[in-house]
Amino acid sequence: MKPTKWFGERTALVFGRILSVLLIAVLLVGTVAVSAADQEVVFEDHDFKITAPDGTLVMDKKTNKNAAIWLEAGISDSEDRLEMMEQMNVLSLLFDKNTGALVNVICKMTEETVNMFTFVGKSDGEILDYVDKLMEGVDAPDENGQSSGVTYERSLIKHSQIPFFKILLDIKNEEMTAKEVIYGCVVNGRLIEIDQYLEGEGDVDESFIGKIVDSVRITKFMTREEYEQIISKSKIKIWIALGCVVFLFVGLFVFVTYNKKKKEKKAARISEGLRDFRERKARGEVDCKTVIAMGSAEYNIKAIDKFVNYNTWIRNIVVEVILLAFLALIVWFCLSSGSTIYGLLVAACGLVSVYFNYSGGEKNKANMLARYDARRRPLARFTFYEEFFNMTGAGAMAEYTYDQVMSVRVYNEYLYIFFGTEQGVFVERNTIGEEELVKLITHIKTHKAK
Repeated sequence: MKPTKWFGERTALVFGRILSVLLIAVLLVGTVAVSAADQEVVFEDHDFKITAPDGTLVMDKKTNKNAAIWLEAGISDSEDRLEMMEQMNVLSLLFDKNTGALVNVICKMTEETVNMFTFVGKSDGEILDYVDKLMEGVDAPDENGQSSGVTYERSLIKHSQIPFFKILLDIKNEEMTAKEVIYGCVVNGRLIEIDQYLEGEGDVDESFIGKIVDSVRITKFMTREEYEQIISKSKIKIWIALGCVVFLFVGLFVFVTYNKKKKEKKAARISEGLRDFRERKARGEVDCKTVIAMGSAEYNIKAIDKFVNYNTWIRNIVVEVILLAFLALIVWFCLSSGSTIYGLLVAACGLVSVYFNYSGGEKNKANMLARYDARRRPLARFTFYEEFFNMTGAGAMAEYTYDQVMSVRVYNEYLYIFFGTEQGVFVERNTIGEEELVKLITHIKTHKAK
């Protein structure tokens, strides 16, 4: 009988251990499942994060104002709430479906927070003095000596990483009856604040906000020396960014001024050369018989559109790419160094430049369409001589010396001849012939304005 009894006891012990292991496993799985359902909200720019319980609705300043989550959280005017979040430095709104609690997660930097810098290593008295200074004037009577009806209690609470203060705010006056609970700490020169507001009678249910405060984890603790080094580097970056912006504008001003004077001198030289050419032609000293090349082009809407697009976007593509790359580099540098205003300013200048470039091209296109009556698909004919060439047809008759030419380009099926930033003519290259085209381009470049 004894062996049987021993075997029964032994079997019961084994089954008991198995059940214990299974129970522990179930509990662990349950714990993992709960943890997996929690939401970790990370505030990288502010060196902390929180863990919101399962089912929490999380909204921030990037949440679309038309998203259904606002109504689900009981917020009917999302646009107004987003404006309030911007004004009060609210990073996130957390709504608990179980209790209906709406919690604000706030982070801000002021002169006082920088002076305090951190609660780590501070005594209870120092922290409470900071809180009193923070709440200074809240419960002061108004200008008529009437009580504001605002009272508050402050205390300190334990946290695994850093001391937190707790403020219980009670508001009772003619305008409102409300209560607010505020938890906060100062770390790395910033004030992290988590608060919950209750309008009307009753007490604030702190079950949800308590979990949020307990879940706060500071991801980086800085010393004042480290902080000052970062600020110093940021100031240097800002000055460099500002210097780049100033350099850009001064450089553009110098370039535009120099280019303008250069163009004025060139225009004066071309005008004098053109006058000399006409006088020599009138005296019969210009060869008007030897034809170097001939060509033509249909000045229809499509052809004019290609000419304008080439002149606007492709003609100076290398310079434009370099300039845009330089602008993009400055914008990136400004944004990465925290100089958002300067970055946006440079980006705006780039967009304005692109707009004026586009609008100028569209205006030139409209003028050309009207000048050549492009809808009728007119044919322009060109005859190239030793010193000049003329254009006939297409409702126009013009004569140009090669000294008037600023640049000559071949692109796709056209030879483009430019007399300035916007002015120019085009010839279909197949009407000239490839061998004659090469010779013609060489001849024009040899005689064009320097």
